[in-house]
Amino acid sequence: MFDSQFSVQNFKRRTLSSAISVALLASFSSYSLAEKDVASLAHAKMETVVVTATLSPVPIFQSLNAVTVLERIDIERYQAADLFELLSRVPGVSFIRNGGKGSSTSLILRGNQSDHTLFLIDGVRIGSATSGDATLSTLSTSLIERIEIIRGPKSNLYGADAIGGVVNIFTRKSTEAKQLSIKASYGSNNTTETTIAAGLNSDKHHVTLVANAFNTDGIDHTELKTGVNGDEDAFRNNSVGINYQYTPSDTVDFGLSYNRNDSQNEYDSTTITRLIYADKSSTSLAALLNVKINDLWQTSLQLGESTDESQEFIDNIDQNPTFNSSEFNTKKQQATWVNKISLTDNLLTTIGLDYQQDSIDSTRVYSEDSRYNQAAFVQFESNIADVVDVNIGMRHDDNEQFGSAFTSSALFAVDVTESVRLIASYGEGFKAPTFNNLYFPFSSDPNLVPEESKNYEIGLNVDIANTYFSVAAFKNDIENLIQFDNSFNPIQIAEAQISGVEFSVDKNIGDLQLGFTGSVIDPENKENDQQLRRVPEKTMSLDVDYDFGDFSLGFSVRAESERFNDVANNNQLSGYSTYGIRAKYVINSEWSVLAKVDNVTDKEYTIAEGSSKVGAYQSLGREGLISIVYTPTF
Repeated sequence: MFDSQFSVQNFKRRTLSSAISVALLASFSSYSLAEKDVASLAHAKMETVVVTATLSPVPIFQSLNAVTVLERIDIERYQAADLFELLSRVPGVSFIRNGGKGSSTSLILRGNQSDHTLFLIDGVRIGSATSGDATLSTLSTSLIERIEIIRGPKSNLYGADAIGGVVNIFTRKSTEAKQLSIKASYGSNNTTETTIAAGLNSDKHHVTLVANAFNTDGIDHTELKTGVNGDEDAFRNNSVGINYQYTPSDTVDFGLSYNRNDSQNEYDSTTITRLIYADKSSTSLAALLNVKINDLWQTSLQLGESTDESQEFIDNIDQNPTFNSSEFNTKKQQATWVNKISLTDNLLTTIGLDYQQDSIDSTRVYSEDSRYNQAAFVQFESNIADVVDVNIGMRHDDNEQFGSAFTSSALFAVDVTESVRLIASYGEGFKAPTFNNLYFPFSSDPNLVPEESKNYEIGLNVDIANTYFSVAAFKNDIENLIQFDNSFNPIQIAEAQISGVEFSVDKNIGDLQLGFTGSVIDPENKENDQQLRRVPEKTMSLDVDYDFGDFSLGFSVRAESERFNDVANNNQLSGYSTYGIRAKYVINSEWSVLAKVDNVTDKEYTIAEGSSKVGAYQSLGREGLISIVYTPTF
């Protein structure tokens, strides 16, 4: 692998040697493939390495951005079945889900629109080019090694879509010479899930294969009960992931990853009285070549492609011949060239070129069906007197449809003590309207202009006595914000402001692990002082886990305040809290049993409503799941 001198922590006084070793193994940065399971670090937050925020590996305590890292050990401890359940533990995160599992799901980060968060898989942009949203409901956590969530704008590195932040998903990578894991689960609503993960590793070759099959009879997504709409809406999903890395020498790495998710989900309709469902498919493909030219220069080239496809059927009858037709096939292609240059011991310069192409193929007629974006960016990272860290970034985008956009950022950190770090930052962002915003028949506006934002933030990181604490206060001013009225037509707000405070606490006391996060925000439409649609002002998450040896027990609480379903703030949806318990018993070195119950009190709540005919989207009630895991030794 590559020399550590290309990582920023090379000139930071307090970097731990263990963090450096992880940084080397994670030198495939956000434009790269996941490289190392860091569970061996016993989840020490100060030693966890982040690469997405700067494209260079940095210990989380020294990160100048508000960041959360969820690793494989977290996914297994929480027994998280989907991203909705997993990411709800992140400060400032809430979700909009139109029913049960498999239904349309959108992530709200710091009160921003769902398409203001950029989703990556192994550095490749994913999501629909028409709606702008990533298909989160089909992404299985069984394929994930770690997730880095950057809160706050990162358009200076990633361009459009990163107004609220970036979620970078790294796919699984086995660490043993031979590795095999088989997991079988059964639970409420006739839910079954099977996962097989296998890996082979040698000095130069690393191969990991993961396959997952998930099926559930589901719940009825809506209040609508006419015709077949009162039935349960089933969801079926099959996922496969392949991760390969070849390291022929100390100066060259090549990585390749592929992910595919195929699903079928049933849903309700106000006009069709027969069974209606959608077939969806999403893929991502990433190829990376990373070369150390000399002691001062490292270069990498990544090529990537993602697809998002959806087609609707009525009892196996293709809807394409009817007006109800809604087949959407979209593709994102990208090429990114990144150069890291270290001319002095305390200055790292990152220079990159980025090309993106979005295209759509749909049964609906769009007046434009493709557009490209080309960009150049530069970032300077420096340490002054072992006390002050500085990060300055700039990017220029040239969009085929909207012309030029320039974004910049400036971040500063001062180490008050070895365990206390004070951070201040300014960042800009922008978001081009989606194809649906501009061209969708009868529900679009071709005169929409790009959204722009300016974010101001101060934060504090503290790492004392097995306690990692972070807090951040921010104010994000957004111009030309796009929202939707009750008729689902896009409207543009001249000015909106989202301000708030968020925090996270991780505490280890012997065998007890405590995680506590929360946020209080004010998502305001500055034109009329009303609250932005479907955004709760308060969120909270608590996890408590205790390890008794072969047996472990966990408890979770999730709470959100009220929100408004409409732009005019006439329809308020009540807040809610849910509780969950989980347990694990290790039978021996090869066999273990897991069990969990979500929403223990069977709480009914609503986080979104559709039209007056559809009514409220239903929430998941009490659900139980039991799993058996077999991990043979070789």
